[in-house]
Amino acid sequence: MDEEIKKKVEELVEQNQPRELTSAEEREMQDGMALQELTGMTGWIVLKDILEGLAFHSWVDPRGMKKEEWEWAELNAFHASNNAKELLLAVENLISRAQYLHKVKLGEIRVKKMRF
Repeated sequence: MDEEIKKKVEELVEQNQPRELTSAEEREMQDGMALQELTGMTGWIVLKDILEGLAFHSWVDPRGMKKEEWEWAELNAFHASNNAKELLLAVENLISRAQYLHKVKLGEIRVKKMRF
C-alpha cells in the first residue's frame, strides 16, 4: 500500500515540474505579455473603443447616394469592420496563448510529449 501512495506522490510532483519553452514559444510568450501590458494603458482603452465601434457599429448612410456609390461604400465599411474585428481577435488570441505558455513554463500545465 505504501508503494502505491509513494508512486502517486511522485507522479503528482513530476506533473508540476516547470518545462523549458522552445525559443519560438518564448518569443511568442514575450510578445503576448507585451500586448497584455499594453491593454492596461489608457491609450489602448481608447483605441479598443474605436476598433469596437468600427467592428460592431459601422453602417453607411444611403441618403443622397446612388445605388452603386452606396454599394461601394457599404462594401468598404464591411471590410473595415472585418479588419477591426480581426485585429481585436488577434490581440486577444496572442494574450491568451502567452498566458498558456507562461503556465506551461511554470509547471501549472503539464504538456505530455506527443507520440509519433
